[in-house]
Amino acid sequence: MRQICLILGILVGWGIGVTAEEPGNEAPELATGYIEHFEVPERDSEGNLRWRLIGDRAKFRADGLLTVLNMRAEFYQQNKVELVFSSPTCTLDQPNRMATTDDTVRIEAPNMVVTGIGADWTAERNMLIIRSNVHVTLKEKLVAIPEEQRATPQEAVANTLGAE
Repeated sequence: MRQICLILGILVGWGIGVTAEEPGNEAPELATGYIEHFEVPERDSEGNLRWRLIGDRAKFRADGLLTVLNMRAEFYQQNKVELVFSSPTCTLDQPNRMATTDDTVRIEAPNMVVTGIGADWTAERNMLIIRSNVHVTLKEKLVAIPEEQRATPQEAVANTLGAE
């Protein structure tokens, strides 16, 4: 009994709380922290910026994920911003290079703006999916392609697959 009291005394002295595992008295969440005004860049093998994630605040969660407030992701081509993806909140899984949000999203590109609700992004596949309420606003006037010059769906798929 004396050894148990000594061990509990040492744990309390170190600031480690001990709680009983009873219903309604769950152990507290592991200690977490946060960072403010940060950015996480990724560069290619030649040192060119591929993308950069910027946030006002990120909270480190016990499950290893980050909850990011006022997230902005910039995607680059030849060291120039090609696309900006933003959302008020986002969950970032940095080791797996993935992000997700259930909040509103906005994508800005030179020739269009896309808005919606909820999104999932994976860096490995270079893919962003907007889940619902998607609206696309084109900034430039489109020119119709004459019907005789249009590709069939099969040709478009073959051209896309051939381009990879």
